[in-house]
Amino acid sequence: MDWKSLSPFLVPLLVAALLLRRALRVQKPKTVRMTRLWIFPVLLLLVTAMSLAREPQPGILLGIAFLAACVGGAAIGWFRVHTLEFSLDSESGKVSARATRLGALLIVGLIGLRYLADLALKGLGLTAGADLVRATDAMLIFSTSMFVARSVHTWIRARTLISAHRAQSLAARREGGDRISP
Repeated sequence: MDWKSLSPFLVPLLVAALLLRRALRVQKPKTVRMTRLWIFPVLLLLVTAMSLAREPQPGILLGIAFLAACVGGAAIGWFRVHTLEFSLDSESGKVSARATRLGALLIVGLIGLRYLADLALKGLGLTAGADLVRATDAMLIFSTSMFVARSVHTWIRARTLISAHRAQSLAARREGGDRISP
């Protein structure tokens, strides 16, 4: 193998190495902003819908491939939230989430899978054109459904923590109130 055949993989390998390095370091928790969780997924849904609306109606096989991309992205987005560590500040009632090593490794794995797929497609001799547009449509559907599912599941998990905190606070106030009243 010469450098010319390896050059397309140098940048992705560097990015994967940097992501892996970041994954192995301890991450600081970030506050989950419940009121803003919906903004990015809605924008992605709008962009995806506008992009797909300009394309001709896909055939049955392509429709199944798009559906598989949507289901696969949603499953990975849902699973990705399971790789986060959620915590609740008992004083402020704010929820924080911290990425775990498994989550970062999942992202590195997806990047690796993408480049393996690219290598396999080029090895099969697919040419650019309509196939490339359809492949990018499928990736757009995949990533949009992944972000939507991630946001929905993050909202569900954070909401559960907040509800439990409110119930505990209410119970503590009632308990404290019972002691004060005669």
